[in-house]
Amino acid sequence: MKKRLLSAILSFLIVSGTISGYGNTTTNLPAATNVSETTVNTDFNNSLIAFIEKNGFGDKNYMISPTSFRAAMALAISGADKETKSELLQAMGFNDMNELNAWYNNVTASVDSFENYLQSTKKSRIGLSSTDNDVSSPDGAFDLQNSIWRNTSSSGTLSEKYIKYVEDNYNAKAENVSKNNITDRVNGWINENTHGLIPSISNDLSYADLVLVNTLYLRTAWANKFMEYATEEGKFKTLSGKTVKKDFMRQKDRFRYYEDEKGKLVVLPMMGGINAVFILGDFDDVVGKLEKASFEEVSVKLPKFESETSFNDNQLINFCKERGAEQAFTANADFSIMSDDASIYISDIIQKTKIKVDEKGIEAAAATAVIMKLTSMIEMKETKEFIADKPFKYMILTDTDSPELLFYGQLVE
Repeated sequence: MKKRLLSAILSFLIVSGTISGYGNTTTNLPAATNVSETTVNTDFNNSLIAFIEKNGFGDKNYMISPTSFRAAMALAISGADKETKSELLQAMGFNDMNELNAWYNNVTASVDSFENYLQSTKKSRIGLSSTDNDVSSPDGAFDLQNSIWRNTSSSGTLSEKYIKYVEDNYNAKAENVSKNNITDRVNGWINENTHGLIPSISNDLSYADLVLVNTLYLRTAWANKFMEYATEEGKFKTLSGKTVKKDFMRQKDRFRYYEDEKGKLVVLPMMGGINAVFILGDFDDVVGKLEKASFEEVSVKLPKFESETSFNDNQLINFCKERGAEQAFTANADFSIMSDDASIYISDIIQKTKIKVDEKGIEAAAATAVIMKLTSMIEMKETKEFIADKPFKYMILTDTDSPELLFYGQLVE
């Protein structure tokens, strides 16, 4: 099932450390997380994926980044205090800041390991002539970045203690930017750090007093290459039962493989200590099945695809609330460590993701923005409804002092 395939890529490709010991690359990887850390990560990831699929994405192509979500929330949690802090830590799957920082350091260790792989491989190929086999320098990137953007129109200020903490622990720089420029500056930063894969997170951030942003970017090649000449068109049966045509990549080699009555999975190693796990069927415990996987001769056939997703309709806030975090999203939020003006709360959490899978490898990116506003700007108004489920008329006018009626019509059937 396509949705399971995309969920698998997210849980076991982008989330750091979980299966870095699998595969057949020669990279020196950081020590594997212990069982308790793996269990905590798996529980959080499974909860997030189950929530997203239960809330509108169960029958759609989608991709979500638990890592980017957690990293962006780490910037908010660092500035929270008392009940607000403890609720957000619990929602993100941590008991305290030490656990959160240990998790983040494990992620950055994987990023550093990938960079070390690229550098060592490039050095080992210096001096090889163009007639040698496979002498080209490896192409890849694995990057995790954080930033904080304060709207200068806001009356609040960031505390020096908070600015130093997030810079020391998450390499996050805080910048002051005007209301007129904040949207372009944030989008430009995201576009640059996702290598153009995600050009923007929002069309308008001028209303925000503070924007906390994380980007995650990965580009890496298959350890066992898919040859373009082997790619051929084939049929793909969709979740609804329809059959569509797709280009399928093919190869046969020894891969880690597991199969039982519920389904099957294959682990495709990628350069730099990354693995892609593809799943058919519906396993309850993928990590447990990975531990049972063994090297087998496997004929692999995968469709080339691109997928992009936006979570901008309170899905991530509602996930936090379902896991017990309520205060951070209300006027009672306590972000007094972050700001001398404690009347700030989280008004929105947005994430955009995109992935490309082809014969060369995988390119994937995520951008997560935590939007914060001053509670003094909250206007408690009665919620109105406009439900156009019966015939209606419409007009399209110019936005001028004397509006020009450009179009008028009605919809009755």
